[in-house]
Amino acid sequence: MIMLEKMSAATTTAESIRLPGNLDCHPDEGILLAAIRVLRASGYGHVRKLRCEVTAGVITLLGVVPSYFLKQVAQEAVLRLDDIQEVKNLVEVRRPEVELFED
Repeated sequence: MIMLEKMSAATTTAESIRLPGNLDCHPDEGILLAAIRVLRASGYGHVRKLRCEVTAGVITLLGVVPSYFLKQVAQEAVLRLDDIQEVKNLVEVRRPEVELFED
């Protein structure tokens, strides 16, 4: 069973996915599932939490990471997938909030 949220006829995004044994789906959905698998397999927690959308073979990466290194790790991971036309890396880089302790 695949749980997908359709954003429009040509755009697909996913929050939670259960993969079936036999998958017949729209090509963008197959790319989306592969991208999610690659991101979730990362050894970096922030990369595993990123979201992605696929429209006509173009993967858009979304979310926040604490370094440009992790932004690049995510991009390189999905660039290796078959059948993608382009990667739009819209991941934001923000320094983690540091709490100051008062005495």
